[in-house]
Amino acid sequence: MKDPAHVVWDWNGTLLDDFGLTAEIAGRTLAALGVEGVTGEDIRTHFRRPFGAFYASLFGRPVSVDEFRYIRDRYQLEYEAQHLELRLQSDALAAMDLLAERDATQSLLSMAPDPQLQALVDHHHLRGRFQLVEGSPEHDSDGNKAVHLARHLAALRVEPAAAFVIGDTVDDHEAAVASGAGSVLVTTGSTSRASLEATGAPVVETLLDAAMIVIRGE
Repeated sequence: MKDPAHVVWDWNGTLLDDFGLTAEIAGRTLAALGVEGVTGEDIRTHFRRPFGAFYASLFGRPVSVDEFRYIRDRYQLEYEAQHLELRLQSDALAAMDLLAERDATQSLLSMAPDPQLQALVDHHHLRGRFQLVEGSPEHDSDGNKAVHLARHLAALRVEPAAAFVIGDTVDDHEAAVASGAGSVLVTTGSTSRASLEATGAPVVETLLDAAMIVIRGE
């Protein structure tokens, strides 16, 4: 076993256990637009970025500008009203502790709006665990995570080859590949296991398992 140098954590669906809330809001919002019966499994099966393509897949047709704006605004309103009630994944602290014990530095990079992310990190008393916490500009939550990751690692002065990304989506893996970092994907979030496994990255059920893979350098 060897000591990892740096881990970049994803937030939504990875450290933060928010997929249940996300699925509930999406189901209600899509039902209001005539798309009934959308389940959490449907969301995991169809999830992708950009979000327009994700919703088009669920609708079975292109989504209009007005529909997309309604979905976005309704989601932001409902999520903001409930996000402080959300908990971390049950093993999030243990996984971060395990990495810290192996002298891995850690940071947090999310496509969630930066003000919301910063507030949640403080709410959960996590600030001291991370060298850097970065969310997305509010107008760029649907942006390219690879671009954000490259800037994130550069700001930390971390060589990509010495970094691992732990996340729950295909674009977490794609961002890692584009930057030259490793990746481990967890099934706790918005993407189906089949989609995650199709990337070729290691896929695990828990954050502790992800941390162990990082420590082993797999």
